[in-house]
Amino acid sequence: MLIASLLFGISASLAALLVGIGYGLRRVRIRLWENLTISLITLLGTCLSVGLGHRLAAILPEPVSAYAGSLILVLLGLYYIVKWCAAFFRRRAAPAALAACREEPPPQPLRLQEVFALSLTLSLNNLSAGLSASLAGLALVPAAISTFACSVLFLASGNRLGGCRGLQLAGCGAEPFSGILLIGLGLVQLFW
Repeated sequence: MLIASLLFGISASLAALLVGIGYGLRRVRIRLWENLTISLITLLGTCLSVGLGHRLAAILPEPVSAYAGSLILVLLGLYYIVKWCAAFFRRRAAPAALAACREEPPPQPLRLQEVFALSLTLSLNNLSAGLSASLAGLALVPAAISTFACSVLFLASGNRLGGCRGLQLAGCGAEPFSGILLIGLGLVQLFW
């Protein structure tokens, strides 16, 4: 169960890595209180979705909820991979758009509105994964702890290291890697 919770936390928090890298590349520092606020709100959204999934699992017969949750995780993982592949091929087909994306905007401070917008965005990103993971049998407390710890770590790491151009490559691979983790989590929950 700990491995599944860790996989879920990593997968659910990879978006925070992208956010951190994006702001780091723009030379915007995400302060500790902003990181903790974003991670706590994301944690609340994850807990709500996992709790809702546990309530649904109590209503559904056990094999149905386990298979449904695992299948949703696998499909969600496939969706992330396909979405990334489509964006990758669009960027390759439009080199001018890719060159425009490389232009750096002027540095700006992170505003309070952005902190809450990022929090809600990352929470919404975790809703479907949390719901399907709980239907597959993932426990709330380990999943919540893993999600919070990974979110804080990934957001801070991405932001600190975001000034390094080489990390753009790591950021570009986060979405398919998240998809692979979700597929792995779905398979682990299905067969373990």
